[in-house]
Amino acid sequence: MKQVIICLIIFIFAVQIIIAQTTFHGNIARTGIYESAGPTQLKGIKWQFKTEGAIFSSPAIANGVIFVGSSDSYFYAVDQKTGQQKWKFKTTGPVNSSPAVANGIVYFTSFDGGFYALDAETGTSKWRFRMEYERRFQAKGLHGQSPRPQLIPDTWDFFTSSPVVFNGRVYFGSGDGNVYSLNAETGLLQWKFETKDVVHASPAIANNTVYIGSWDGNLYALDTETGAEKWRFKGGEDPINYNQIGFQSSPIVVDGTIYVGCRDSHLYAIDAATGRKKWDYYFGDLF
Repeated sequence: MKQVIICLIIFIFAVQIIIAQTTFHGNIARTGIYESAGPTQLKGIKWQFKTEGAIFSSPAIANGVIFVGSSDSYFYAVDQKTGQQKWKFKTTGPVNSSPAVANGIVYFTSFDGGFYALDAETGTSKWRFRMEYERRFQAKGLHGQSPRPQLIPDTWDFFTSSPVVFNGRVYFGSGDGNVYSLNAETGLLQWKFETKDVVHASPAIANNTVYIGSWDGNLYALDTETGAEKWRFKGGEDPINYNQIGFQSSPIVVDGTIYVGCRDSHLYAIDAATGRKKWDYYFGDLF
């Protein structure tokens, strides 16, 4: 298992390679749907590329290059055909964010509290935006652990937010509790929206609205231009063990409905325009 999680592995399929995906879950609405038909037969491993840490980042592909982060604190560009490294860029924290590529720039967050924009061809820094800080979700007596008065970081909070690029801006969440909108070319802050806890979910965009969840237990709908709140949807509460609270997963938007999982063990379908719940499915207590 160790080799599997520290290697980027590419398989040979019996069909033509599907259209490359330049952002997490395929598009800005995060639907995860490919534009072309998927593979029908697995032929075996074509190549593998090893990093020095676990890979939680999902790769993005643009112009024959695979972009992926690693918990070894490096961000890598790998040739799609050969598996040879084109370049790597060092940060000072694990890169567990899935990147986005747009207009020759690749974007990602790091646990060092930085949001990075690199030249996709060379790996040189275009700009870096410093967030207030980065941290994992934590709570007193988390998961029933002792001592109860002690703040305990959640070991399952190992992702950072994966950015989305839209209309000349890049959007992402941060461990400092804010959702950010930056100018995609310059890195200048356009707006930030404060939630009450860590934001490591990835934003989805539809109809000029950013949809993103926070560990504070709310799913937010924000105006892409101004950051103004349109509505919020409150998930479940767990004020004792904090097992079942917070939106850790990323929403998807399809035909005016948001689908999102919550740590309260519910899958929600929410009206994208109003924030009203359409239905939910309960999976049972986690513990």
